[in-house]
Amino acid sequence: MLVIITAFFFLSSCAVIPHKKEVLKAVSEEYFSVYATRTDLKRLMSFYAEDAQLFDIIYGNHLEGQKQISDFFAWDQGQFKLIDGNRVLTVTQHIVDKDTVVTEGVFNAFEFNGQTMGPWLFIIIQKFDVNNKIIKQTDWINYTPRSQFLGGKNMNQQ
Repeated sequence: MLVIITAFFFLSSCAVIPHKKEVLKAVSEEYFSVYATRTDLKRLMSFYAEDAQLFDIIYGNHLEGQKQISDFFAWDQGQFKLIDGNRVLTVTQHIVDKDTVVTEGVFNAFEFNGQTMGPWLFIIIQKFDVNNKIIKQTDWINYTPRSQFLGGKNMNQQ
């Protein structure tokens, strides 16, 4: 009888606790929803672990910790204006595997300090810890116009 009761509670608890992939997909969707509005950097940073790392492969940046990542995003600096619509980005796909989410999409066209930029295709890879916080993020963003983004460290040599 004890075995049956134990099995019942185990199986019912499995039904209540969402599968890890579903949780990570939901966290990732929420992250990109916050990112898409580009209004609450503090909320966006809450998705990162304190010691998170961000690699911007094309730009050649390696950032360590929430402070460096927040300073890199710097949403409060410069004059930012969306050209069409009200979302900075559009996600086309999330792929979840174990502790990693790969997100594909496009940064919509915008003006920054009076200069038109985008649209930029992107692939962002995020690895999560046991608390569903981002511990490593790798950005692959097709920055254009290319002439503005040449330079930086060659990430291919690491």
